[in-house]
Amino acid sequence: MPELILGLDVGTSSARAVLVDLSGQIVGSAQRPLKTSHPAPGLAEQNPNVVWRSVETTIAMVLESAAISISDIATLGLTTQRSSVVVWDRRTGEPLTPLILWTDLRGSERAAELVDAGFLAAPFAANAKLEAAVDAIDRGKERAAQGELAWGTLDSFILHRLTGGTTHATDYSCGWSTCYLDMEDLRSWNRDAIAFQNLDSEMFPDLCDTYGALGVTAKSVLGAEIPIGSVVADQQSGMFAHGALKAGRWKATFGTSATLMLCTGNTPVFESSLVPMLQFGQAQETVFAVEGMVVSGGALLDWLVDDLGLFQTTEELLVASASVETPEGVSICPALQGLGAPHHKASRRGAILGLSGATKRAHIARAALESICFRVREIAESAQDVITVPPYAALPVDGGLSVSHHFLQVLADLLGRPVARHREAEATALGACLAAGIGSGLLDRSVVLGLDSTEPAVDPSISAEIAGARFSAWLEAVGSLVV
Repeated sequence: MPELILGLDVGTSSARAVLVDLSGQIVGSAQRPLKTSHPAPGLAEQNPNVVWRSVETTIAMVLESAAISISDIATLGLTTQRSSVVVWDRRTGEPLTPLILWTDLRGSERAAELVDAGFLAAPFAANAKLEAAVDAIDRGKERAAQGELAWGTLDSFILHRLTGGTTHATDYSCGWSTCYLDMEDLRSWNRDAIAFQNLDSEMFPDLCDTYGALGVTAKSVLGAEIPIGSVVADQQSGMFAHGALKAGRWKATFGTSATLMLCTGNTPVFESSLVPMLQFGQAQETVFAVEGMVVSGGALLDWLVDDLGLFQTTEELLVASASVETPEGVSICPALQGLGAPHHKASRRGAILGLSGATKRAHIARAALESICFRVREIAESAQDVITVPPYAALPVDGGLSVSHHFLQVLADLLGRPVARHREAEATALGACLAAGIGSGLLDRSVVLGLDSTEPAVDPSISAEIAGARFSAWLEAVGSLVV
């Protein structure tokens, strides 16, 4: 009997395929970068077909590297970045729009209008952008009314491709992030919101459990009919990897963004500066969380490397940062695509402040890392208003940036609490596999909760008083940019 789980993690900057055994160990991994285009300030798009080809490529790569065939896979788990929008031809499956990324701000004004009309909305949410996507298609509304169009977030598009077009669905965690989910029953789309936008409900994907028997891959696509055991949003997937499925458990993921999520159990929390999220939905059980996001986390470092050309690689940036103890008065507001929680100001823009003739590249590198950490501290302090986490309790972390011990030390110092790296830096992909294992009956949820997932914690090397003073100095420096 096959005992390997295939996990697909399609984020903003890369597509990844992993193989996980039933002990929860990653035994194979393959990755391909994804390119984002910015056709105008605030816009962010990807080519959906290129994204899909990257998924196919990573699957082939990981199977080849492990010297196995697709028939050796017991189940498949899918996780993707949330709330991006793509519309495709229902008959052919061909996309008719770019993949409009979650970071795209074209829906900022529409989001405000929807809120004024009494609906949930946010600039990053799909409901702020879907109308624009449909309107960009020739006869878009007419074709939608005739049942010719389908839309979905990235998970829905990939699921449609994996199943050869037989499945058009999204899970409740991804559905929540679109702002279209009905808040009353949490199991259907909000028909009033859809009607208000003059959209056709037949365009919308079916809603499904986060894990369970969710369909099978098409033999014509992957070469075998593999059960799909989970579909889950990326940050929520990371919570599976950390075993953070009970109230009071938390983690932070450092990828394109830097995102802290705190589980609140079976109760959604709306009275907070953090964003309420549906962590997972299964049968009659719904588990919630709150979330705070530094929108430009790793993206800030990529910008310094790829766009400004200050460093050849992110690794070079990290080495430069470690070569100085402070940024020597340089402060950065990391808001290339707006400010997330607790400020929620999509119109804010980034800034590098405090430059002088003595400023070196290393100081800018250090200021960039510190700015991400200070923003995470803002979010972590806001989380304490929801559920108090003791100051000695470590913040579990994962993501590409967590590989750097230097970054972990800066984070621990400026948070004023220990941080503990997940043994698998790419915990998001692992989480999709663990959820699929539960959904297919290969793993028990209690086993996932009991997995020993983190390495020894990194403790702060400076006092809480010094950390607090540096945080206050950063807040004073960035001033009106974050308030």
